[in-house]
Amino acid sequence: MKLVSALSEGSGAVNEDGFGLIEMAGEVTAAWIFDGVTGINGARYLPGGSDAAWLVARADHHLRILAATDLPLVSLLADLVGSLMTDWQDAVRTVALPAGYDPPAACLILAKKYADGWKALRLGDSCLLAVLGTGRHHILTASPNNAFDHGLAQEARKRRDAGILDTAALIAEFQVELLESRRMRNTPGGYSVLEADPAALAMPEITDLGFPRQLLLCTDGFYRAVDHYRLFDDRALLAACEVEDGASRVLASLRAVEAADPDCQIYSRFKPADDATALVLHG
Repeated sequence: MKLVSALSEGSGAVNEDGFGLIEMAGEVTAAWIFDGVTGINGARYLPGGSDAAWLVARADHHLRILAATDLPLVSLLADLVGSLMTDWQDAVRTVALPAGYDPPAACLILAKKYADGWKALRLGDSCLLAVLGTGRHHILTASPNNAFDHGLAQEARKRRDAGILDTAALIAEFQVELLESRRMRNTPGGYSVLEADPAALAMPEITDLGFPRQLLLCTDGFYRAVDHYRLFDDRALLAACEVEDGASRVLASLRAVEAADPDCQIYSRFKPADDATALVLHG
């Protein structure tokens, strides 16, 4: 497959998203996106712009090596998590973490070509949309965490109506609920996510894509164009992103909506804007 678009735009001072790919002679053989989970610790403890950004940078570093191998996705994930655990031990050796520290995590989608076709691995609530070789559409967007996010957005709207507009203040307001949700990471009944812990190996989603005509990997900040703002449905989003600069135009459209609704009154959401990343491949 060939690269059509690759973009990543932060919504604040630090972009906690990321992406990467393996490309040889114009052909992409592996591609991935990250969405760092917003920290709730109130301070940064690891090198980089934020603790989540540190995890994303380290995971991206390792994937640029691992994704070029022929390892099956489950084995590749095991090696990635093992490398992150080593990184974590090195990083916190001289750091005094506070009681109740919430470790960094990230959503991940990795799509990789093998001899028998493309396969994808998903941890978290980032999105994969594909047009398969048969012409059928494959949409992987739902996550067990979506219901929590929706409920949190509704509660945040009530606080904004009462005059609490700052996102940091809202994070503090919902600290207990956020911590309880994060205890469900990589557990039965919970949701999968990448972290520097063996638990990240518990429940990855593996999908066989065959030989697709188009792939769109995107973080939930980009997918807001569909599930929050209704600018597109899934098929229309794929079509919009298929052309050169199409993903950039989608991003510009959703940023315009966010800029026109800074207090989240028209469209309920926890954060007025989110980091947004998209990779588009075409067969």
